[in-house]
Amino acid sequence: MAVLLSSTLNASAVDDGTMSQERADEFLEAIASTGTEVRSSYSQDGHGNREAEAKVTGFTAPGGVEMWAVTYEDNEVAETAVHESREDAEQSYESQVRDLAACGESPWWDVSDVPGIALAAIEYTEEVRDEDGRWHTVTEDGTDRLSAGEMAKVGDAAAVLLERAALDQDDRNELSALQAAVGIGPEGAQVTGRRVTVRGTAATGPVAHVMAAAFEPVRPTEAQVDAYRELLQRVEEEYERENDLYPYASDLD
Repeated sequence: MAVLLSSTLNASAVDDGTMSQERADEFLEAIASTGTEVRSSYSQDGHGNREAEAKVTGFTAPGGVEMWAVTYEDNEVAETAVHESREDAEQSYESQVRDLAACGESPWWDVSDVPGIALAAIEYTEEVRDEDGRWHTVTEDGTDRLSAGEMAKVGDAAAVLLERAALDQDDRNELSALQAAVGIGPEGAQVTGRRVTVRGTAATGPVAHVMAAAFEPVRPTEAQVDAYRELLQRVEEEYERENDLYPYASDLD
């Protein structure tokens, strides 16, 4: 059974009248004076200082009974609950850490001992496949920090980065095909695949996850090429018209 000793977010045992403030203070003092940290997850600022932290602490409660405290603290929230068994305490702790990792408003977990939790800093490699089936590296040893909601697991980070890299790829392929057809772009410039390899760290150690997406080359029709050529002609005519109206505009830039 868990007892919420104190909280800036939820009603504690003191708030609901099931424990006196004096008794709660005795428990909090026992945690501070006899506690031994056995589990922890925390985020860090740019100087390595802990910003947010969740942890399990074993302590000797008033009366000499061994108990376990689960605490969470950041710049706005502080909460401490006590459990009679270590197993219950660790289950509560792991659930809290996982929930926060999946919440967009949560802190980064730069360090965690909870299995499967992806930690803050990730490295990735991004590759593209050309029309001949050859892979080319476009980003090597890239780094990123996604929002916590995007990165509950290392695989989630790979999925997010791939989605970003592949955004509008079909439209970009169509543009490449049209440019090649009218002679203002190279042949074979379309991307037929994108692959992202993410290297992160979970509680079990270094983790790598690969995700890939395939794209069909675009083959524009003659009508589409003619329409694109006409569009370019209209743009060129508009540009020349503006130069005739404002011949010195470019000198003012």
